[in-house]
Amino acid sequence: MAYGDCNYRVKTGECQQNLVQDSDITAASSAAVDNLMHYFPAWQTPNLRILVTTIADIDDLNDSTSFGRLLGEQISARLAQIGLTVVEAKFYQGLSFIPHTGEFILSRELREWGQIRHADVFVAGTYAVGKDTVYITLKMLNFTDSHILSSYAYTLPIGQNTLALLQNNFWW
Repeated sequence: MAYGDCNYRVKTGECQQNLVQDSDITAASSAAVDNLMHYFPAWQTPNLRILVTTIADIDDLNDSTSFGRLLGEQISARLAQIGLTVVEAKFYQGLSFIPHTGEFILSRELREWGQIRHADVFVAGTYAVGKDTVYITLKMLNFTDSHILSSYAYTLPIGQNTLALLQNNFWW
């Protein structure tokens, strides 16, 4: 049994009271990418290669849910749709892969990867679960020095579908 009021138990699925209507996560992801690229003036650099990681839970940067994995997939898809070269994270051997969680770039590894040139920039991000809203922050970073080249933050309401994606579907 979990302790605390409903606001603290959204991820477990114990609390589903007063859920709002979901927004279109795919449309929101596409708009987020469009805004992220708007603030990245050099995005038309020829042969720019972008790697997108799983969007991590802000409370545990080595963890995510179906929600974070889905966001990463949708971001990759939108970047490819607008004509950019996207390096598929699942086939990138340098990424830390955590089973049932996703592909992550850990900051201590970035210096080592600066010499490996499979991608020029990468998109990483976090999400935080509030009472009835998920807060998402995306960052486009330089692969060699991890400087932020562009960022964009947005929110989504927590409805039935979003809640289901936020829940961990397995137990260790």
